[in-house]
Amino acid sequence: MYKYFMEPSNLRVRNSNMLHNPANKLRLPDALLPLAGLIGQAESGIAETGIAGIRLFWTTRSMPPTPQVYDPGIVLILHGRKEGTFDGRPLRYDEDHYLTLTLPAPFVCGHIASDSEPLIGLFIDAVREDILSLLEQMDIVDSGPPSAGAVAIQPAPVSASMRLTITRLIAYLADPVSVKVLGPQLRREFLFHVLHGPRGSAFAAYARQNVAGGRLDILIDTVSQEFRNPINIDGLASKAGMSSSNFHRAFRRRTGQSPLQYIKRLRLLAARQMIQFNGTRVGEAAHRVGYENVSQFSREYRRYFGVAASVAKSTKAKTHHVF
Repeated sequence: MYKYFMEPSNLRVRNSNMLHNPANKLRLPDALLPLAGLIGQAESGIAETGIAGIRLFWTTRSMPPTPQVYDPGIVLILHGRKEGTFDGRPLRYDEDHYLTLTLPAPFVCGHIASDSEPLIGLFIDAVREDILSLLEQMDIVDSGPPSAGAVAIQPAPVSASMRLTITRLIAYLADPVSVKVLGPQLRREFLFHVLHGPRGSAFAAYARQNVAGGRLDILIDTVSQEFRNPINIDGLASKAGMSSSNFHRAFRRRTGQSPLQYIKRLRLLAARQMIQFNGTRVGEAAHRVGYENVSQFSREYRRYFGVAASVAKSTKAKTHHVF
């Protein structure tokens, strides 16, 4: 469904790791019955749909507001809803609102789910090549970088035409031939609906990143990939052609946090991934994500997640996916 910030060797994607429960009583709404083959007996999981760039996620377990991070893309909720905050602003995405992400920016989100009311959704990658191709077909001219007030994470309403595409996708997922032949076009359709909607300009700017137009976003994207290494913030400001103070303000407007907060949160989220799901020792995880001092890491981990890293490791088997 979404991509964790993992070690480079793991390609930042967690593939279809599911929590199996032989007594699973997950009940799918009638409209989502074609997904039964993908969900199987897992009470929570992430599954490849067979369509490149589209993953299915589901869970019957509630999750309190929890820090998380998604890569650029679209989150479609097929059943249920998620609520949280980004930079102090409330976020809600549900069956009538999809979430758009043009930068990997940490935010806080949670949900309520049960066997009878599972959370089910799709994550669709924002593939730059597809977006650029669509922009050319749609004759949309380059509008330059995102506006000063543009934010990286924002919901948008599901249009009637997008809802038809969702319905077709659900039906196709029950048929491997339809997935193989028609699936790639459906991914382009979803991206088209976003470009044709209220978040279109943000997605266009994301796809058209270049030195002249999207310099700040390029630097933020670089930080999101290099956060394990020492990063010179003043050096980034210089590359962006900004003073240090202007760079900090622009960075915060786009990501909802200062550059230092952004780096720290990505490190902590990556460490949580290693500790909870990969069984990595706390000290080793701290060093892998760029911390030199394990005590400092432990303090900041507890402050951000509300639980000690050592406790998170000991409860690994009870931990469910953070969607």
